Amino acid sequence: MKFNNLLAYLVVGVTAAVASPVPKPKAALSKLPSLNAAQSGYAKSIIAKAKAAGVQRHGCQAAIATGLVESKLLMYANNAVPASLTYRHGGISSDNDSIGIFQQRASVYKNIACSMDAGCSAGQFFSQMKRIGGWQTLSVGALCQKIQQSSFPDRYEKQVAAAASICAAGGL
Repeated sequence: MKFNNLLAYLVVGVTAAVASPVPKPKAALSKLPSLNAAQSGYAKSIIAKAKAAGVQRHGCQAAIATGLVESKLLMYANNAVPASLTYRHGGISSDNDSIGIFQQRASVYKNIACSMDAGCSAGQFFSQMKRIGGWQTLSVGALCQKIQQSSFPDRYEKQVAAAASICAAGGL
């Protein structure tokens, strides 16, 4: 009798275990369109900050397009900013004192830790963006240029389609 109860318990337990659905991979682990895992992680942080900052799709696209142009959505330290080297990074920039995904100037954005963090630096980007009158109606490329003041202003517009796809995949 005890053997039959044990056997029944094992059969039911095994059946229940076999019948249990296989958990789906977490969305946080999935990659965004045309990005590798590291880029996807940074892009997801930027998208989350865009949602929190209330800048919607337009702000998200500006930030992602800027990140694609400035750093290919990777985190860069800079030898000219020794403190930046102490943070996790995937490369070394040599452009003046520019650091992070947005290549923010350490002489302007004094919080090095923030510039070396995707979400925090996106917050700096969005704060600067919101200071621009009519930012919501500027083309994404023009908005990026107003924020970054790049020597190569036409590069941002070339990344808008990719940025739109990435933001859409992230829920914006």
